[in-house]
Amino acid sequence: MTEVALIHALKTGLSSAYDILYHRYWRMLYKQAYSRVMDEEAAKDIVQNVFISIWQKRESLTVRTSLEQFLQGAVKFQVLNHFRSERVKQRVIDLALAKTALVATEDQDHASREMMEVALDNALQDMPENMKQSFLLRRDNRSIKDIAKMLGLAEQTVSNNLSEVVKRLRQKLAHGQQGGLLIGLLVLIAK
Repeated sequence: MTEVALIHALKTGLSSAYDILYHRYWRMLYKQAYSRVMDEEAAKDIVQNVFISIWQKRESLTVRTSLEQFLQGAVKFQVLNHFRSERVKQRVIDLALAKTALVATEDQDHASREMMEVALDNALQDMPENMKQSFLLRRDNRSIKDIAKMLGLAEQTVSNNLSEVVKRLRQKLAHGQQGGLLIGLLVLIAK
């Protein structure tokens, strides 16, 4: 199937076109993502997000370059999102540690940081991608309007996602962990 025919078939919602796209490009995109993030699971998630996004936005899909270049650009964008979310997560942890004053020594700081990172990762892990991305972008001081534009969602949907993710994080962190380490995270997500 030619690229033009494949794109047209995708736009019409033909699931076999999606299968062809996936089988034709998955390995190449995975290698590209892995070479940038050097993490197998993150690379798989990045490629999966690209394919999910294409399927969700298939009706308005506009490819001005070759399909390969288009997909590589999408992977590059997802890699940037990955690094942005990791940077934001690190900022949240740094702020939490500073606010809770739990860092008496460097060893305690490192252990506390690791525990908070694991707790935040675990709490965010099972959430829908749009919720997780909305939260991380908001923690990166993005406006709701900007987040809506970046994720292709309505502003009200972003607001609802943010309310829901904070509610879920509070529940998961409060019920899943004990002790003072998570007080800082709870304080931060209460904003």
